Amino acid sequence: MNPNHLLSIIQSRRTCYQFLNKIENPVQIESIKTCLEAAIYAPNHKLTQPWLFWVASEALQAKLAHIYADNRALKNTQVLSNNKESVYQRFYQKAFDKFMAIPSVVLVGQRLSDNEVIFKEDYAACSCAIQNFQLMAWSLNIGVQWSTGPIISDQRTYDLLEIKPEQINIIGALYLGHIDESCLPNKSLKRKAICEVMIQL
Repeated sequence: MNPNHLLSIIQSRRTCYQFLNKIENPVQIESIKTCLEAAIYAPNHKLTQPWLFWVASEALQAKLAHIYADNRALKNTQVLSNNKESVYQRFYQKAFDKFMAIPSVVLVGQRLSDNEVIFKEDYAACSCAIQNFQLMAWSLNIGVQWSTGPIISDQRTYDLLEIKPEQINIIGALYLGHIDESCLPNKSLKRKAICEVMIQL
């Protein structure tokens, strides 16, 4: 492996909020499986393999879109006193359409341990798995947004997946699609220099 090539993938990866049209540029299930293959090789102490991944069908995405839109619309109408129903519907439809425009949605869950140390280790492992997923996706010209928005804590999402929050915690929704030009790096992100974060003793 060329280390410079690997470093360039890591350095160029961006969180993407805009994707190419999903009808013209669909994310193939084979690409998602490749990303998941990378994800499950993340380091995990004692091979607990605490992760679960739900690849949303169009039907499941529509149900998640309702939960997403409902949360967004309720939040935007809380401060209003007049004509709330009309405002709710406007915000709801806009949010629903936005969610349905996402080419592909993958939910990530963590199997929960009663042991506090293992719980922390498993969350770290799941985070590493998501990073592996994102890096592989980027190498395939697929952008990803790791969202921790309201749908991952909404009980309706757990009901849809037929899981219990005390057993499995949804830690992220991955929104992915082929990279739009707005997500392509046009300059290096500002990072602290190595000398500012490395301590030699």
